[in-house]
Amino acid sequence: MLKIIGIILGAVVTIALLTVFFYGLSLLISYERPQAKRLFKRFMLVFGIIIAVLVVLGGIKGLQIYTMVQKFAHAKQQTFVSDQAALLEHWPPYVTAVGNLTAVQGVPVSNELAGTVTGIYFHSDTQVKKGDLLVQLDDSSQRAQLAGLQAQVELAKISYKREQELVKRRLDSQANLDIAASNLKQAKSNLLNDQTSIDKLAVRAPFSGRIGIRNVNLGQYLPVGSTIANLQSLDSMYAQFTLPEQDLASLARGQRVEITVDTYPGKVFTGELTAVDSMVDPNTHNVTVQATIRNPEHLLRAGMFANVHVYTGKPLAVVTVPNTAVDYSLYGSSVYIVTQDGKDADGKPILKVNQVFVTTGQVRGERVAIDKGLKPGDLVVTAGQQKLQNGMQVEINNSVKTD
Repeated sequence: MLKIIGIILGAVVTIALLTVFFYGLSLLISYERPQAKRLFKRFMLVFGIIIAVLVVLGGIKGLQIYTMVQKFAHAKQQTFVSDQAALLEHWPPYVTAVGNLTAVQGVPVSNELAGTVTGIYFHSDTQVKKGDLLVQLDDSSQRAQLAGLQAQVELAKISYKREQELVKRRLDSQANLDIAASNLKQAKSNLLNDQTSIDKLAVRAPFSGRIGIRNVNLGQYLPVGSTIANLQSLDSMYAQFTLPEQDLASLARGQRVEITVDTYPGKVFTGELTAVDSMVDPNTHNVTVQATIRNPEHLLRAGMFANVHVYTGKPLAVVTVPNTAVDYSLYGSSVYIVTQDGKDADGKPILKVNQVFVTTGQVRGERVAIDKGLKPGDLVVTAGQQKLQNGMQVEINNSVKTD
């Protein structure tokens, strides 16, 4: 659009100048006439004024264009980047894996004897203590037999004592005493069996923990082994995972273990390695490893997917830089190092960048280890690399954001 406007204005000015030129030429041809002389002088005055105005306007516009060009060229030379010094840090070596969480203690609570539910004494997703009554099954038949069995035990005791006295007086045989002793044992056994049945019909928590969603209702008949609810002890959790057999030599009980789960981004749960399987899987050549993770807030649940870090040795000294400082490409990884190249006329340091190829190591969080190519204290560009070339002059502005 601006180009079209410029063409139109140029054409208008050209036509106007040509008109004025030919008009002046016609006056010059008729210059011998007195009236033409006066008009020609006036024309030359006006023409000179027009030329002077055009020269002034052109000069002003040219100066503006020259100033804009100089500013643009100066701005192009000022390349702003952010920088940061490479740090010497001590990183403990570790191996990584993925695994699943299981409860240290966890069972589906079920009934050992069949029966009809007559009472439910827990709520879903609550904490219960060891021995708490969870579900009562109908034990009316067993309790009805209990009184009769207790009476039989008492009668058997009396008979046994009577036989003992008779044998002491030599009024009865030892065989009858043995029979009385056997009857007493049988009566006690029958009583104990009935009492055990009554106890088993009262389903109790086998350990303290968090009970899940109940799967039974009042009046429901439960066959043997029906799942009433899942009970999990959540104070500690097992993280089970596999590692390649090459890592087996670096594993030992008591090593620090950290896990993260997708449910709680950024939160780290700690524990220690507690067991390494006694054999390596011959098909995958992996070994199963178990770690015990502390879970005081009961945030972790059995079945969760976990990212695992096992720390396998003493911390090692490594040179690290922000991950944004490294340019990863098919030709290798590189960073730009900021160095001073003298001073300018005002005494300010002249800073230039040099591209250096590096060998990268582990990445932890937002920092990456540099195994080769940098030393601690080297200033590396952390933002603004996309516009850089080797040897380019730069200015530091650490408010520059990552490209």
